[in-house]
Order: sequence, then C-alpha cells, then structure tokens
Amino acid sequence: MTRKYCPFSFSCETITQTPRLVASQCPNLGACSELAKLDGDSKAVHLRVAAEDQGPQSLSVSASSAATLMLRQRGCPQDMESLGIRALMEALQASMAELETQMTQFKESYSGQYIAPEGTEVHAYAVKRPYGTYWYNKLAAHREMFQPQTQQRLVRHIHLGKTGESRHTVAQAGIERRNQLTKARTQLMAAKTALENAMAILQTPIL
Repeated sequence: MTRKYCPFSFSCETITQTPRLVASQCPNLGACSELAKLDGDSKAVHLRVAAEDQGPQSLSVSASSAATLMLRQRGCPQDMESLGIRALMEALQASMAELETQMTQFKESYSGQYIAPEGTEVHAYAVKRPYGTYWYNKLAAHREMFQPQTQQRLVRHIHLGKTGESRHTVAQAGIERRNQLTKARTQLMAAKTALENAMAILQTPIL
C-alpha cells in the first residue's frame, strides 16, 4: 500500500521542494518513522531537506528540532509583527510622546493657578439668621492641612463665601484640576502595572 502521509507530519513536498511527492517516495520516510518514535533531544537522525534557493542537504535533527521545523513549515508560524505586538509598542511610544506634550501644555496652561490637594472638596453649608437662611461654601479637608488666618496651628477649613464668588470659583476650579491629574495618574498606574505584567509574562519560561 502506498503511504501518502509522512509519519512525522511533514509535508514531503515542502521539506524536499519536490512537487507532488508522497511519503512512500520520500527519502525521509525512514528517518521520519524513527523520529515519530523518539522524544525530546535524546537522539538525532538525518533528514534530506531543501530550501527554495538551495539544493538538497543533510540536516541532523532531534525529535524536538524536527517538530519545530515541521510546525514552522506547516503550522502558520507567527511573530511579533504578525501578532500586532510591534505595532502596539510603536503606538504606545507615540502615545507616551503625546502624553508628555499634553502634560507640558497642562503645566503651562495652569502655571500659577490653584490645584487643590487630595482629600479636599468644596462643601456648601447653611447659616440661619433671624431674617433667613444663607448658603456659603468652604474648602474642607479630612485633616488639618490648611494655613491658618490667625492661629498657629493648621486648620481643616477655608471659608469661600457665597456660590459664584471668586474664592468659590477658584477653589472649585482647583478641585477640578486636581481631579484631572489624579484620574490621569490612576490610568498611568494601571498602564504601568499592565506593562510590568507584560514583562513578567515574557519572562515566564516555556518548556
């Protein structure tokens, strides 16, 4: 019975560069039959191989290296380019350059402007008078951190007056600037973690 397929899964046509070659006529039939019984790198056999720009040559291979050769010929092998990793790395580098530009623009745009510390918010509070209730605003912190007006120790609140007054609008803008930066920082921290995870994945050995 004519054997049509290689016992080690090679394409006889491809490995020998011989069109329509079947396994029963392949010079590697005996070697591939032996390879199919081997495992790892314990023993080497000789294959007759040919490249498109070269003539036939003898190649000493183990079962592992032969499996690699076969899969690289038939298994649709991939690389960083075909998997999109190289393009993604280039896009990340471009994004980092753009981020640097935006950070510089942010710094220049808000140079000399107020940026509120973390843990602070603008709160509205009511003051009741005999003739009515009035609403005011204050910049509030969870601990004493603001410079005092008169006393020696730090304070937790800065009074900002009524809604729409300059003290209130400037403080509120400072909160929003702070939030922009901390949200950007959160995303950068996530990106840093993702990059560290990617590096750890690439450092994991594969048998």
